[in-house]
Amino acid sequence: MTARLGAKIIEVLELAGERYLKKGAPDAFAAFLLQVGGADTLRAYEPSATYWERVQAILDNFFASPERAEIMARLTAEAELRGRPELRSFVDHARAEGRLQEVIALAAASGVRRSAQVIETRRAH
Repeated sequence: MTARLGAKIIEVLELAGERYLKKGAPDAFAAFLLQVGGADTLRAYEPSATYWERVQAILDNFFASPERAEIMARLTAEAELRGRPELRSFVDHARAEGRLQEVIALAAASGVRRSAQVIETRRAH
């Protein structure tokens, strides 16, 4: 089971790397692949907080906040991972990353509305 779960985690990470790094940052993508699969640190799932700290470090080093939020959501949605105690800290980080994206989206939407109001006010005068 640990090898299968590790392979699933690596699959999610590699797909994210292909999506976000491969085209625009091929050198970073190569380094990312080395970290994810080449070093074998993630291949066999280890039910420990240290395993998830490694995943978090990889995400923090290669992806921007919106990308991390999406990747973390995908990882924490895996049925085989739900409720595992070693995942608590990672889940907390995932929630924080998701909330940050919500706040940014709300601020952006609010800024667009304010800009529209300013334009309308100027037109009225």
